[in-house]
Parts: sequence; structure tokens; C-alpha cells
Amino acid sequence: MRISLLAIAFVLACPAFAQDAATPDEDGKITQLRSAVARAELISADEPTAASRVNLPLARLKLKKAMLRRSGGYYGITSSADDVADGMALVDMTEQGQVYEAPRRQLTELAYIAESDGSVQPYYVYIPESYTSEQAWPLIVFLHGYVPTISVLDPWVLSEDVCRVAEDKGCLLLIPYGRRNSDFQGVGEKDVFDSIDHFMSIFNVDPARIYLSGVSMGGMGSWTIGLRFPGYFAAVAPISGQTDMFRWWRWERANFPPWKQFLVDWDNALEMVPNARGQSIFVQHGENDTLIPVIESRSMVQAIQDMGEPVEYYEFPEASHFIYWDTECYENAWSKQKLVTLDRSPEHVSMRIFSLNYATSFWVTVRSLRKWGQPASIEARVVDGGTRLDVRAENVAVFEVDMRTCPLTKADQYEVGTAGGPLTLPANTDGKLVVELGPACGQGTWPPGKSRGLCGPVEDVFNAPFILVQGTSGDLAQSQEIARQTGTWMEEWEAFADGEARVCTDAELTDEDIERFNLVLFGTPETNSVMRRLAAQLPVTIGDHRYTVLDKTYEGDQLGLVMCYPNPLNPSRYVLIYSGQLHGRKLSSNHKHDMIPDFLIFDSTRFTTGDTEAAVCGGWGGWFDVDWMPKPELTWEGDEG
Repeated sequence: MRISLLAIAFVLACPAFAQDAATPDEDGKITQLRSAVARAELISADEPTAASRVNLPLARLKLKKAMLRRSGGYYGITSSADDVADGMALVDMTEQGQVYEAPRRQLTELAYIAESDGSVQPYYVYIPESYTSEQAWPLIVFLHGYVPTISVLDPWVLSEDVCRVAEDKGCLLLIPYGRRNSDFQGVGEKDVFDSIDHFMSIFNVDPARIYLSGVSMGGMGSWTIGLRFPGYFAAVAPISGQTDMFRWWRWERANFPPWKQFLVDWDNALEMVPNARGQSIFVQHGENDTLIPVIESRSMVQAIQDMGEPVEYYEFPEASHFIYWDTECYENAWSKQKLVTLDRSPEHVSMRIFSLNYATSFWVTVRSLRKWGQPASIEARVVDGGTRLDVRAENVAVFEVDMRTCPLTKADQYEVGTAGGPLTLPANTDGKLVVELGPACGQGTWPPGKSRGLCGPVEDVFNAPFILVQGTSGDLAQSQEIARQTGTWMEEWEAFADGEARVCTDAELTDEDIERFNLVLFGTPETNSVMRRLAAQLPVTIGDHRYTVLDKTYEGDQLGLVMCYPNPLNPSRYVLIYSGQLHGRKLSSNHKHDMIPDFLIFDSTRFTTGDTEAAVCGGWGGWFDVDWMPKPELTWEGDEG
């Protein structure tokens, strides 16, 4: 129970929730709500009900909002009375077994509890008047733009006029919060799917008619999420979205080390054009957009067309970036999307892959790569009247075909044409056709081979349940410095992800924690007893501002290390190590984690393009290979910046 209550404890401890503005009576009522929510969550923990799954996250959100308001309020709103009353009503409904129902024809909030950090996260919904659970409904998922001040008290949502467009189209509407301004990447991307899953547990949604759209930052999110998950959304409609960070930021690719080039490409829609095959995409942009120039959409549309795939594009003549302040772009997008139903069985699929976390296109899934740190690609086509599968792949070791949705004619065995010659293979008992083009790594050995959910880079650690582990095994000065770094990390996580990271000391960590969580360790083997237990099985030797990898040692008070790796104490989970200087001193709260590969040894006194710390002079930053081992060809040695 220590872990599950930490989220509430951190909310109370956060400086943003100081009690200066609260009256004694108001403070007492908030305390009552906090106790009521904790009691109800404890009771429902072992036997969750429909009421607890819907009501209690929303009650926790009301508690969070009440505490924010009591800290001084936003836009002059200082009273928390309505939030407290709503929260108590939700707890009462839970105890009576009554499920909260979102009102019709008005934008309202719902919430879920994020598995990764245990925090409450909101999302916003519009339910048409004619909605009935007796039939499956189409769902529009809308991704919002960037606003620096976004919060749960002031979210980026759509106007009543735009919501009525969804009503007129006969669609449910969902607006993810996206962890504030995450670019809908990392935990922001996960928030999108967690919101959809929670919503679909309440409302009757047709999974073949889920439509993705978004504007500005959300337009970029529509591109990247739509292209990372071919076969999930029936149609994708980016509006005023960015597609190439190198171009948009005016970065010179040649100035970036290979591992950093790969991380930028990882999030670039323009690098994922093959993933558009089989998808329905409708793009809109303003001709005179100066914030995100129109070339961002034009180049993407042209690249898809050059591949021979259809894509629709509408450009608003002489219009600025803010075409989404009017309803026309929504009318355009949602009218076209509403006509599309997902085809899960196209005869021709393809994708370009940067991670095993994004390795499924309709009925093809790549399971293992030959080499890490470089993209892979696969193209599969059903030919000869459905009797044969032709495949062309690069950097792919193993892939599988889902025979439930692949349009191959059902048979006892299948012919697969590859660059190495034809293969004749049977489908296995769970309906998967497994094709081996090369050896898979790490089968039953240490370290395990890279796989979905355990392939890096650093930001992937936060997509699953994690806990911070503060080292306390050193002397007083060392323990105080580690405590400061841990506290700074927690504050930065709250600013970025609107979350409340779980935390404990190395002495408090339990075997149950090791089983449940990715471990985020602060310190060194000398100062963190948990790190000491696994140090001998790590590929980097860690000392006091001293790091050795591939027989090369780097030392200096200004150095730091960030590294993710399978946890030797539980190989199905990550361990993430912060040692020496804390990374990201100059980075904005939105980008603390997204420009770090599997490991990075950095100089905290030197900075490069984008305000990232420089990899050490003559030093290392890069990837572990598919077997989670360092290789000279996958690291970069040179003077960055």
C-alpha cells in the first residue's frame, strides 16, 4: 500500500499545492475528500467494479483540481467547493454501485489512472444526444495543439461549434490531454491509447471506425501516431502538422552524431512514409502558414503519392496557421473520415521501423532485427490469387504474419517468397506464420534480446510502471546530493507529464517492487545498494563520476551517465540509471527524455544543438545492439559540439 498511496502523498507535498489561499473550512473539506477517495480506492483495489473504474479516477481528478485551486487559483478562480462536492458525490455513487454517466451534448471530462506513474490523467468527451449503447458508434480522437499554460484547470479543448460538427456527423468525440505538451510522443502517445481504452470500456465504440485528427502539435501527433500504428485507425487527418524536425528547426543533419540523427528520424513522419500504405489519409494546411510552413504537408503528401498510394490534400488559399479556429477544417476532415471503415486485410502492406514498439502494419509484425541503431523495412504482398506471399525486407531477422487477418487463402502450409529464395512454412497453432530471415538474439540467455517493450531508448522506461529508487548508502553529503537530484527529477516529471512519480529509498525497495516496476536508480554502486546488486551484470562499469565501456574509461566531476538496460534482477523489466551529473539542465520540461539513446556519457558543462549536453570529448553515446551488448560500430566517439 506504500506505493499506491505515494501519488496522493506527492500531490500533498508538491509546492504548487501550498495551502496559503485556503480557508480552514475549505482545507477541512479537501482533507475529507482525500480521505474518502483513499478509502474507496482501498476497498475497490481487490474487486474493482464498473462504478469504481469510472467514478474513482474522476473523483481523484476532482481532488487534484481542488488542491490546485486552493494554491491560489487560475484566472481568479480560487474556490474549490464545486470540485470537492463533485468528488464526494462520485465517491458516494461508487459506494452505492452507481456508475457516473457523462452528460449528452456538452463537453465534459473523464479520467483514468495511468499505470506508468499511478497518476490521474483527464480526457475530454462529447457524447451526442442520440447516443445509445445498443449499437457501436464511430469515434473521433482529436489531438490538441501546443499551449504553454495548459493544465487540468485550463485544458486545450474544442469549442461548442466544433463539438456540434461531431454531433452532426453522428460521432463520439474524445480529446486526450496528452500529458500537457508532450508532442503526443512517449508518455503522451501512451496517454492517447490509454484514454481510448478507458473510453471504450464505458461506451460502445466500433473499433473499425476510430478516426484520428489533430491540429498543429496535434497535427504532428496525428502523423506520427497514425504512421506508427498502421491498421489501428480507420482514417487519419493531420491539420497544420509538422513532418520533419530537421527542416522545421533548421538543424543540420551533419552536425548530429549518428545516434542523435536516428532519434530525430524516429519521430519524423517523413521517415515513415512506407507506413502510409493501406491507410486513408486526408491532410489540410494553410498556404501562408508561417509557424509550421506549408512545405511540411506538401512534402509529405508528395512522398506518399510518389509511393503510388492515394492521399487527399486540401490547402486553404492565403490562409495562416490557424485554420483550425474555424469549423471548416473539421467539417472537411470528419465528413471524409466518417465515410471510411477500417480494412484490416489489405493485400499489400509496408513499413519502415525504428523500434520494435512500432513494428506492426496490419497483419505483419516484425519481432527481431539484425542490427540496432539503423532503420529496418518490410514490404509484404499477397499474390497469385491469394496463394503466395512475397516479402522484401531489410535489417529484419524475424517477422510473423497474423493469418486471422492476412488475405492469404487458408491452407496447411504457405509459400513465402523472399530475397533469399522461397520458403514453405506452416502456420502455428495460434494462427501466426513465423518467418525467420536471420537468427534471433537472446533466446534464453543473458542479456535477453531486444523485444517489444524492452528495446530502449531511455524514454521507453516510462511507458510502463516505474519507481524511482534514491540511493542512501553513501555518506551524508552523497546522500543529500542524490536526494536533491531525485527531487529535481520528480519536479521535472510533474512539469512535463503532469504526473506523480513513485519513489522509495534503496533500503525500502521490496522484491514485489522489483517484480512490478521498472527501476529508476539514482547514484552509484557505492551509494545505491540496489545498483550494487546488479552492477556486475551491466555493460558499463560505474564509479564516482567515472565510467568504463568497451575498455575505455572517462572520468571527471562534470560527467554524468544515463543508461537503460534489462534489469538483471528481473529481465522482463528495465533498469534506468542516473549517475554523476543529472542530465537535461538546459532542456525544456517537454524534452528531458526524448534525445537520449540507450546510454549516454555526457559533459554537463558543454551544450550542443537543442541545448542537450554534449557527449564527452572522445567519449560515447549510442545504442546497445539487438543482444543488449555494446558494439564499437553502434557508439559514437568524437567531439560533439
